[in-house]
Amino acid sequence: MSSAHPSRRGVLRRDLRACSGDGATYCLMVGAAETYFSALALALGKSSVVGGLAATLPNLAGAMLQLASPGGLRRVGSPRRWIQGCAILQGTALLALAGGAAIGRMPTWLIFGCLAIYWSAALGAGPAWNTWVARLFPARLRARYFAARSRLCNVLQLLSMLGAGGLLWLGERSQWPLPAFAAVLAFAATCRFSSVAFLQAQGDIVIGDQDVRCVPWRSLPRRLLHGDLRLLLFLTLFTGALQSGGPFITPWLIDRLGMDKLRFTLCVAMVFISKSLALPIAARVVRRLGAWRVMGLGALGTGVAIAILPLHTGLAWILLVQTIFGVSIAGAELAGFLLQLETLRHEERTSLMSTYMLMNCAATAGGSLIGAAVLKGLGDWTHAYAAVFVLSGLLRAGVLLVRPPRPRPQAVVVAHGARG
Repeated sequence: MSSAHPSRRGVLRRDLRACSGDGATYCLMVGAAETYFSALALALGKSSVVGGLAATLPNLAGAMLQLASPGGLRRVGSPRRWIQGCAILQGTALLALAGGAAIGRMPTWLIFGCLAIYWSAALGAGPAWNTWVARLFPARLRARYFAARSRLCNVLQLLSMLGAGGLLWLGERSQWPLPAFAAVLAFAATCRFSSVAFLQAQGDIVIGDQDVRCVPWRSLPRRLLHGDLRLLLFLTLFTGALQSGGPFITPWLIDRLGMDKLRFTLCVAMVFISKSLALPIAARVVRRLGAWRVMGLGALGTGVAIAILPLHTGLAWILLVQTIFGVSIAGAELAGFLLQLETLRHEERTSLMSTYMLMNCAATAGGSLIGAAVLKGLGDWTHAYAAVFVLSGLLRAGVLLVRPPRPRPQAVVVAHGARG
């Protein structure tokens, strides 16, 4: 009996290392690629309207397409193989975009098609991954491990984003912007293909029909409003509240305050830095106070941060507010993720997470439309941005009114090292 325990610990350590490797390569891809999709469309000679839509429409199309992921996972029978397939699709879509940049031209429909494939694969992998890690990793390890993993991922995503931005800046200055885009996207594709090996190194689980039960749409409103899915409703509304103000910080900094690229980059980086530094602390606070309380405190902190942002326009003040936001969002995201793992029914998890992905994308679009409508309605009023930020702060704090009661954890059978 005693010889079995080291073996189980060894398998668990292997799975944890492989999961971290997958997260690292994934975030290197995200940092290098996703930030610059709109810029790529503009570099290929498309209009500003097309550039703006490139950041939204393919994402929404991907959210619709990924609704088929529970049925696909059921047929494949293995979350590992399903996610590997999604990773290969993402890498292939990025390579196609890199090819268009290298050639110097690409039809608009093809750009949107590649981005729709990219997002459908990205969103389609999420529900299966959530189901997978809930079975692989015991609850006692999750807070500490996923805090450390998220910290690594945030740092690598920031470094990748800055590196890609630096290369694109050099390309623009040297009159070869499209080859620079081709190099960045090829790097992103390589990172995503590399993650396939890390996925393969993790233990798999066998998925049967009883593990992927489709939740009827007609039952969702009642369960979201009054039942056991209030957590997903809260997280969806919180996303919408974040997006009602977050997207407008960049034009406020650049257009209204006239911030140069160096100071702007520093402000963006501060969120990543503070979030990465706060995650280990957030994990300890979760173990002490519980994920339910930390989620509420984090949501409130993000509301306070954006509401006080326009009180001063000095760089030091903005960096302080960005730090407050980074710390708050670190706690809210970690706690929300842990609560999803602990409270969703195992047999419904994949179907519910697929639906949640669509809800989240709709909330992202809806929240940004609210902020845009307020900003457009107020026009050139001096304090128009301040009004948007205060409204966003109130919405972020207001979602606490629909925060679910303290949830009851669902029992999950952990399957270390099972091979599919």
